[in-house]
Amino acid sequence: MASPIQIVLNPEHYQEKRDAAGGGGRKDFFAHRNREFVAHKAALSSQIDHLAGVLSAQAQTLGDVGYVKVVLRREAWAKSHRPVAALFRGDRTPVVGAGDLGVMIVEARPASLRQVAAEIERAETHTAMRFDEKRGVEVPNPSARKSETGAIDRIELYGANDRRSFSLEEAVSWLSKPMTGSAYYVELFEVPPPRSEWDTLDNGRRRLIQSFVAGLNAVGRGITVERLANRNTKQPVLSVRLDQSSDQPLLLLNDPPVSEKRRALAPFSTDLGRHAQLLAFLDSHPLVRRVDLPGIMTHAARTPTTSNRARPVEAAVPVRDTRRTHPRLGIIDGGISAALSDWVIDRWDVLAEEDVDLAHGTFIGGLAAIGNSLNGAEVCPEPDGTELIDLAVFPNERKPGAFASYYPDGLPQFFDEMETAVADVRARHGVRIFNMSLNILQPAAPDRYSPYAARLDQIAENNNAVIFISAGNIQPQDLRTEWPDDDALALVSLAIARNDGLLTPAESARNISVSALNPPGHDGCLAFAPTRYSRRGPGLRAGVKPDLAHVGGSGSHHAELGHGLFSILPDGTIVDGCGTSYAAPLAAKTAAMLDHAIEGEVSRETLIGLLVHHAQMPVPLRSKALAPVARHMVGFGMPPSADRILETGDHSITLVFASRIKLDQQINFGFSWPASLMGPGGKCRGHAKLTLVSTPPLDSRFGSEFVRVNINATLQQQQADDGWKGRLEPLYLPSKREGPAVEAELIEHDLKWSPVKVLAKSFPQGVGPSSNWRLNIEYLTRAGEIMPEEGVPFTAIVTISDLDAEKPVFNDMRQNLQALGTQIADIRTAARITPRV
Repeated sequence: MASPIQIVLNPEHYQEKRDAAGGGGRKDFFAHRNREFVAHKAALSSQIDHLAGVLSAQAQTLGDVGYVKVVLRREAWAKSHRPVAALFRGDRTPVVGAGDLGVMIVEARPASLRQVAAEIERAETHTAMRFDEKRGVEVPNPSARKSETGAIDRIELYGANDRRSFSLEEAVSWLSKPMTGSAYYVELFEVPPPRSEWDTLDNGRRRLIQSFVAGLNAVGRGITVERLANRNTKQPVLSVRLDQSSDQPLLLLNDPPVSEKRRALAPFSTDLGRHAQLLAFLDSHPLVRRVDLPGIMTHAARTPTTSNRARPVEAAVPVRDTRRTHPRLGIIDGGISAALSDWVIDRWDVLAEEDVDLAHGTFIGGLAAIGNSLNGAEVCPEPDGTELIDLAVFPNERKPGAFASYYPDGLPQFFDEMETAVADVRARHGVRIFNMSLNILQPAAPDRYSPYAARLDQIAENNNAVIFISAGNIQPQDLRTEWPDDDALALVSLAIARNDGLLTPAESARNISVSALNPPGHDGCLAFAPTRYSRRGPGLRAGVKPDLAHVGGSGSHHAELGHGLFSILPDGTIVDGCGTSYAAPLAAKTAAMLDHAIEGEVSRETLIGLLVHHAQMPVPLRSKALAPVARHMVGFGMPPSADRILETGDHSITLVFASRIKLDQQINFGFSWPASLMGPGGKCRGHAKLTLVSTPPLDSRFGSEFVRVNINATLQQQQADDGWKGRLEPLYLPSKREGPAVEAELIEHDLKWSPVKVLAKSFPQGVGPSSNWRLNIEYLTRAGEIMPEEGVPFTAIVTISDLDAEKPVFNDMRQNLQALGTQIADIRTAARITPRV
C-alpha cells in the first residue's frame, strides 16, 4: 500500500515560550594550575602591550584604529566562553568579524587595549571553589575575568599575512587574463563615508579613512577604484584596477548611481612596479581586511566524445504534450541547441551566435529531457520530459576575449546578468529549480564564505529558488586512481590525492552542490563509487559539502561505452561524456519533479529537505571504515526518484513540519510512538530519521562562523522522571561518545551551526520507558547576534518505520495524531489549506 508523505497543517499550535536555560556556567580553564595561569596572564599582557605600542606608533599617519585577532583555545569555542562580557566588551573593542573557528576579530585602539590588559591583571590567580549541591562536590568557580582570560590562547595583530595569499607575479599573470576583469577585489573592515561626512568622525578614524584614500591616490594615474554590488552593507568590497591610461585616479568608494553608464576600459597595466606599490600599500593599511584575485568561470565537464556503443541507437526526443503541465528546469549555461527546441519554452539569450558554445548546455538539457531513455532508470530515475528555460549567459570559454566582451568587469557583472535572468523567468514561468554546472577556478576555503557563494545564495533566496551547482572537476594532472573495491586502498588513494578540494561557489549555504558517481555496467570503474575526477569537501567548516551525489559518467574511458553517460550533441547525435556538470542536472531534475508534483509553492527548505532526507549512501561507501570520509565525497548521498520520495509503504510514516521559529520561541510537537512498534515496559522499536533544513541569517564577515543562528531539532522520549532524552544520533557521528561533546566536536560531527542536519537511529531491541515522544526545535544565536524579527524559516522531516517492513506504522501514527488534534494531509495537496509547505 502506498503511504504519502504527511504535512502538519497547524504547526503554530506547538509553539511555546522558549526555555533559555543552559549554555553552561563560567569555566576555569586553568583550575588547580595557578602557576601556569600566572604565566598565561603575563604572556597576554605582553602581547597586548606590544599591540598597543604598534597602534600608538601608527596614530599620526594612519590613525590609532587597528584590528586584532583574539585566538581562543579549542575548548573555549562555545558561545558561553567567549571573552566578550568582561574583557573584549562591545563598548570598547567591538567584534567586527571572525576568521577560522575560534578566531575573533575586534576593533581596538591603544587605550581600549590597555583597559583589556587592566581587566586581565585583575583576574584572580588562585582557583576559587564552590559547593555544587546537586552533584555534592566542590567545583571551580572562577570570576568572569579569570574564565575569559583562560579562554584566550593568544592575541595578535591582524597583519599582511591575513590580507593576501598570492605573490606579485601570480597576481599580474592572473589579472592579465581578460575573463578576470583584471581587478583586485579589496574587502574593507568598514564602509568609508562620503567626503562630506568626514567631519563627523573622531581624529583617529578620520586619519584611517584619509590615509586610505591618500594611499590609493598615491598610486598615480590609471587607477580605478569602484564599490562592488554587495547585499551585505557592512562588508564593503572594492574593485581596484590598474590600467595603461594617463587618467587621474578615479575613486568611487560609495555606491555609484543606478543610471551610471559603464565606461570602456583602458588596457590593463602589467607594470610590476605599480602593482608592487599598490599591494604594499594594501598589505599594510589597517582598513584592509582582504585582497583577493577574481575568479574565472568554467564548465565542470570533460569534453564529450562520440560513443562507439551499439546502444542507445537513436535519440528519440518525445513530443511535448501542451495539454498538460510538466516539470520545469532553468539551465544557466551557454545555450541549448534546436535539437531540444520542442522542450525549450523560453530563452534568455544575450549571446551573439558567434559567441555561443551549445555542446555543454545541450548535453545537460538532453539529460533532463531524454536521459531516462538513453541511460535507463538506474542512472536517470525520472521519466523523460522536462520543460527547459535556456538562460544562455555564459559565452564560449574557448573563444579568446568572448567572456570579457560581455562582462568586462568580470564575475560581478556576470552574476548581475544571471540575477536578472533568474528573476525574469521566475516571474514569468514560475521556475523554482535551476542548474548551474559552472565553477570558479578557486578552491572553497574552510574559513571563508566566498563572495561568489554569497551572491548565488542571495539570488536563490530572493527568488525562493534552489540552484544546483557542480562540485567541480579535478585537473587532469591531479586525477585520483579509480575507486578500489577495498576500503583500505580507497583511504590510501584519498590520503595521497592533491588539489581535489571543492571549487567555489559549491560551498553555497542556500543551494545544493552535487558530486559525481560512476555509472553502473561500466567495466572500467566500480558502480556508484565516487568518480576519479569529482572534487570533495569540506567547503566551510559548518556543514556538509557537497550536499548530494549523482551519476556523472566514468572518468576512465571504455572502448565501447565511452564514459558511460549518454546525452546528445547540438545536432542531435548521441554522445557520451563525464563531469560533475552532468551529475548536477540529474539531481535538479528530481527536485523539479518534486516541485511539479506538489500543489502550490513549496518552500526551499522543504524541497531541499525532501532530497536530503531520502538520499541514500552509495553501496561502496557504506562501510564503517569509510564513514569519516563519505560525507566529503557524496554529502548525504544519492536521491531516489520523486515518486519514491513522495510515497512509501504502510510500514512507515513521514511527517513534514514547515514553519518559522521566532524570538523567544521554541516548538514542541508531541506524539505517541506507533502502537504496533511498542514492546513490554514501554520500549519502542523501529527506526527513526530526522532531517532539519533552515535558512538562518548569514554574515560573511565572520568567516567560519558566518551562520549567525543555529536551529536545532531533536527527537526526544519522555523518561521515568518526566524529563526528555534525545534518542537520535548525527548521521556522521564517528563513534559512541564517552562524555559530553565540546563545541569543536558539535560543529564537526553534530553539524551545529549547519543549515542542514540529519540524525537517525535504529532500535531493534526497543528503547526507553515510554510511548510519549516529541519533536523539539529550538535556536541559539551567536554572541552579539539578534534573532531576526521575522524569525528563521525551517522544515523538519521525521520518518518512523518498522525495521522488518511489516507493521502498519502509517495507520497507527495517523490515527494517533488525529486523536491528538493534529491536522495532517498529503503533502501533494496540502497547499490548498496551509500557507507554508
